[in-house]
Amino acid sequence: MTQPDDWSFRTHDRAEAVDAWSRMLSATHLSWSVTELDPDRQVGFGASVRRRHLADLILVDCTCDPNAGVRASREVAGTDGEYLVMLMTLRGREIVQQGGRQAALEPGSVVVWDSATPATFLVREPLIKRSLLVPKAALAEVGARGELMTGSVLDAGAPAVTLLSGYLEALSTTIDRLPLGALPAARNATIELLAAALQEPVRVPQTTVATRAAAEAHIMRHLREQRLSAAGVARAIGVSVRSLHRAFEDSGESVASFIRLRRLARARDDLAAGLTVGQVARRWHYTDPTHISRSFKRHFGVSPSDLTPPVASG
Repeated sequence: MTQPDDWSFRTHDRAEAVDAWSRMLSATHLSWSVTELDPDRQVGFGASVRRRHLADLILVDCTCDPNAGVRASREVAGTDGEYLVMLMTLRGREIVQQGGRQAALEPGSVVVWDSATPATFLVREPLIKRSLLVPKAALAEVGARGELMTGSVLDAGAPAVTLLSGYLEALSTTIDRLPLGALPAARNATIELLAAALQEPVRVPQTTVATRAAAEAHIMRHLREQRLSAAGVARAIGVSVRSLHRAFEDSGESVASFIRLRRLARARDDLAAGLTVGQVARRWHYTDPTHISRSFKRHFGVSPSDLTPPVASG
């Protein structure tokens, strides 16, 4: 099971509130600077945040009083890695601006913002919101295709968005009780649903879609096989190698990169489940622990040892 990180405070001291809220936001939602608090409130300013980790994903539930903030070039430059953040308004109203777009959010609204671009927010009334922070590299694991709709308000009534919202609600109430072995599956389901919610519809020939789907299914069934290759996949699903490559290239991805990223993702899941780096390297056909360490550092920005759960002391 995982342990949540909880923060909360309330104060009538304006300077103290700005400092405390800036630090809390930066610790839980990437780096932000608070620029304004509601000057007319007689009850002071208060906020509470609960943050939970799901491997490399972060789920944050937040409650706060009216305020405003900015994520300027300095805050962007001070952030390690790049993230997509899906923000769901559960109660209250908020305005988010990024990349020349302004989103007026109300209960049920969903917006996606990009950590690499400056942004501002304005909370007009007491707010309850949920944020999902996802490293951009993680979306490559599911072969996200087309133009991701970052900086835009998503259609909260769209089936994929509705499904993701419901899933995150259930995840928020159960994640603290999930056994360690279930976390990789929950994490991967979150990524799959997010990619579906973000995806703009694109027109792709049905034959290409069918080829890609058959190839992905075959690859995932045989991912442990060391000699898995494009030629073998094409032969197994009854298409030419050229047709197979075309099905993947239409999404900006190669067969080899698809296989490599899925093996890296499975290796990460095995590490999170408690396998050693050496065991994972052998299972997923890395020549040695140094090889897998280089691959992890290049894709995830961390070493395999950083993902190994701590050994409980007795």
